[in-house]
Amino acid sequence: MKNFVLPALVVLGLWLFLPSALAQGNSGSTNIADHVARIILPDPAALNSPINSPTGDRPSRSERPDFPPELKLRLRSFESLRETYLARQEELRKKWRGATTKQDREQLRSQLQGLRDEWMDKARAFKEETRTRVEELKSELHKYREALDAARESALDAAKSARKRRGEE
Repeated sequence: MKNFVLPALVVLGLWLFLPSALAQGNSGSTNIADHVARIILPDPAALNSPINSPTGDRPSRSERPDFPPELKLRLRSFESLRETYLARQEELRKKWRGATTKQDREQLRSQLQGLRDEWMDKARAFKEETRTRVEELKSELHKYREALDAARESALDAAKSARKRRGEE
């Protein structure tokens, strides 16, 4: 009987343990790209739809005011400049790939570098303009310092009076 109990316990333990171990080991990946074995890209039609437009057209919400018209104009201007830049860059890259001589490649490479330098100059000018505007706004903020401090103090007082901690009554 003793010889029969030990193997029976081992078989019983394996019978209980093996299904749960197999279930955990065979779960596999839930990523669909692993199953189809290729990269899944977003639908270009959905990206170009007016719903997902990066030009600042977004659904209006009461807690989020709409962009001012001058900002919308700047965003549209940036988008058109970006599209022009990317189209020109892609055109030069295609020419560069199709170039047969080393001299042609060097010329196209210098044109690509010039295009990039021009874009970087525009970006630096935009950043400088933005910094200047931020400094102007900071200097204007001092005019309203007293009102802002009063609003902050009243908000803190309201929060202190509304919050009752345990033991305070």
